[in-house]
Amino acid sequence: MQLAYEADSEIEGALVVRLGGALEVNGAAQLWTMASEQAGEDARFFLFDLSDVNIVTSAGIGVLVRLLVRLQGFGGAIAIFGCSDKICEVFRVVQLAEILQVSESEAEARRKLIS
Repeated sequence: MQLAYEADSEIEGALVVRLGGALEVNGAAQLWTMASEQAGEDARFFLFDLSDVNIVTSAGIGVLVRLLVRLQGFGGAIAIFGCSDKICEVFRVVQLAEILQVSESEAEARRKLIS
């Protein structure tokens, strides 16, 4: 899995995380390592760009939920954008689309984080 992140230029305390490839067991472990090191008072909001992700397994979903719980402890949240129809459907089927704030666009994801 490819993983890159940067501070968001519009929301203080937010990171934009761009993922690519498969968000499965190995990718989920890689994501958790990065996210757990970054999450805290200075990084309470995570915007996930899944434009280049081709599969999300239960391990990937588990890491996103675990990270959300951790961020909520700091008053933070997660928003996801750019997912394919197939991946968006996975989030709907497991009833996490609203909880993980799956959005059509990056702008919409930002609005959900600050509302």
